[in-house]
Amino acid sequence: MEYYRDIRNQIYADMAYRLGKIVTHYEKVNVDEEKFEATLNISVLQTLMTHCHEYVRIMTRGDRKNSIFSKTISEANWGIDENCWVENTFNEELTSQNFIQRIRNGLSHPTNIDIDSDFPSTGFTTLKNKSNTIEVFRFINSPDTRNNRLKEFTEEQVRRTIYTRESSYQDIYHEFPEDINYREKEGKIGKYYMVSKGRQFARISIIDLSVDQLGNFVKNLANYLAQPIQKDWDGVTVNDLLAA
Repeated sequence: MEYYRDIRNQIYADMAYRLGKIVTHYEKVNVDEEKFEATLNISVLQTLMTHCHEYVRIMTRGDRKNSIFSKTISEANWGIDENCWVENTFNEELTSQNFIQRIRNGLSHPTNIDIDSDFPSTGFTTLKNKSNTIEVFRFINSPDTRNNRLKEFTEEQVRRTIYTRESSYQDIYHEFPEDINYREKEGKIGKYYMVSKGRQFARISIIDLSVDQLGNFVKNLANYLAQPIQKDWDGVTVNDLLAA
């Protein structure tokens, strides 16, 4: 069957609906061999992140302010809360929009991660329990690290990084703490690093989702993005389409 197309002739809502149905269907399948629901959820999440990024980007500022994306993760009712945000040194509110942005960056720009580093690189990995099964998915986003170390900047680069405001979803914002500064590295003339509160600084977001939390997040996000497939949808009410 052809995809449902919205008023802008886009198929994203129906794609989200079908992905959500695939996830919920797989949960009900009884198999004797090993199941791969965590891998399925990660794969679906990658697609949903792409759709969601564009979905939010084209929203007007007013629509976005009144949407679920301006709410906290707890308020979004996606089966997760702020406790899964292990660390966030970005100067930003812990909104659903920023949560999604940080996970999207980790999924879309994976690198080799050392989770024991003070400054891990962008990407995603897993944390295993004693029985060697996946317990947690960790998503890391840091534009200021490389190879699990702080980036080294020239003075021009560090000034441009700190003092050039960036644009995200049509909003202009600054991602650094108010006391952000930079300092030349000892023994490396012409190489600089960022400083905040007298210490080396990097923008880092670390989000941990258990396997169950990941499943809840994927299903709830797919359901939310699928809402426009409903005839005469009011644009606000969120119905459970995946249970239908």
